[in-house]
Amino acid sequence: MDNSNEPIPPQGELDMSATGSFDSLARSGKSGLFSRLGERFNEALQQGRGDSRHRKAVEEMRRSPAIAPEDPAARKTRNTGLKRLVIPEGVTIGGSLTGGAESEIGGRIEGDLVIEGPLFLLRTAVVTGNVHAGSCQMDGLVEGRVEVTSDLAIGKTGQLNSDAVAGRNVDISGQVNGSVVTPGRLRMAAGSVVNGDVRVRVLNMEEGAALNGVCTMRAPSPKMESAGPTQEQTTL
Repeated sequence: MDNSNEPIPPQGELDMSATGSFDSLARSGKSGLFSRLGERFNEALQQGRGDSRHRKAVEEMRRSPAIAPEDPAARKTRNTGLKRLVIPEGVTIGGSLTGGAESEIGGRIEGDLVIEGPLFLLRTAVVTGNVHAGSCQMDGLVEGRVEVTSDLAIGKTGQLNSDAVAGRNVDISGQVNGSVVTPGRLRMAAGSVVNGDVRVRVLNMEEGAALNGVCTMRAPSPKMESAGPTQEQTTL
């Protein structure tokens, strides 16, 4: 077909519009190539960082000690177990002391001592005030009155310079400078001394024990005691 009507550019001249289109295509091609390379580089970099973080987390987990699951029985035993109050030898408490658990006193209490549970007064213990406890093993010195809801035991080194009242039984191997009252049994071991009156239901005195006071035998039950004069009074 004859295209003589379309102008033919002279030789040696370039179509600037075509050249511009080619340059834009070249530039877009280069930018696309670089952008793809940049994207792959960023992906590799991020992947490397993620692997390093993963490896670091794994290493930390390996270094950390394993935590074993807690035994429910052990937890229950710990929660319900009694706490122990200890005042060691050489420690002085300037004032009254109150506790609700088992207590061991080897120091000095300058005041009253109130313990709901068992109380152990070591031979180095000194209490200048009164003592109230559930039960008491006394091997030290108490200047005040001692009252327990259960049993009271005074060892060979124990000394009480006031009255003693127990809800059950009293065992004395040391010295009491005061009265002793119990609805149960009073046992006085050999070498024990009580300088005061005693009021008990049963009295057991070993040979060598000394009771310097009046002994009143209590009736076996409160009804019998309130019914009439059924008590026996003995002076030793």
